[in-house]
Amino acid sequence: MKNQRTPLFLLASLVLASATVSAQSNEQEERIGASFVLALGRAPSSGEIDHWAKLGTLPVADLIARHQQQLQGDVGVKRATVVKACADAFGREPTEPEIDAWSSGNWTYAELMKQHIQWLGEHPTEYQQAIERAYQLVMRRPAYPVEIDYWKAQPTLSYALLVGCIEDWARRNAPGLMATTGTPTVSLHSAYLTTFRLSPAIAAEARAAAGLVPAGDANLSSASGRNLVAAGAGNVATGGHIHFVAAGGARLRPTLPGN
Repeated sequence: MKNQRTPLFLLASLVLASATVSAQSNEQEERIGASFVLALGRAPSSGEIDHWAKLGTLPVADLIARHQQQLQGDVGVKRATVVKACADAFGREPTEPEIDAWSSGNWTYAELMKQHIQWLGEHPTEYQQAIERAYQLVMRRPAYPVEIDYWKAQPTLSYALLVGCIEDWARRNAPGLMATTGTPTVSLHSAYLTTFRLSPAIAAEARAAAGLVPAGDANLSSASGRNLVAAGAGNVATGGHIHFVAAGGARLRPTLPGN
């Protein structure tokens, strides 16, 4: 009996070991994906995931630190990140003076987004312009006055998240759309966002690494569906309560500077 059981025991051990390695690999892919979105405002390519996976099991904070080193040493990457953050925050491309000003530090995409969202909150006229741009893109119409009031009563959002929330509201309430109401919500499958799905544990790790920990009870926020990892997303729910990190996608199409 001992000889018969040994092969089965070895097979079970191999299966368990294989499952463990696979889980660790998936977790590291999530960490890499989160680091790219938070540091550069874009998802990694499959080749970049493979390359970064060879670094071993590194936490999100260490991965973001490596991106910061790249931002410090690569002018092209820094400029692309600055332009992306402006487009996602305001719905327009930056001017050259703005690029120069925002390139003075080695800020990640998430850090730039936090600064921009704070600025929008302090400048209601510019924030209203971002809201109007979002409605024109998604709904092909101006925002109704009641919708302007609705968004201004909420914590300030980036243009990218405004677009994602309006898109999700429109999908859930068509046909017979009235004015935007309810809990701001975005979908993992948004046509306007770049998203990367995360497990709850990696999402929490990514938030901590990027300084995006929501105010109040984190468990309560998660239970109420506020599982989005993005600057200014503390009050935004996710469809299906899915945890994911997000930045603006290619379809945001920012307008020309100053518009």
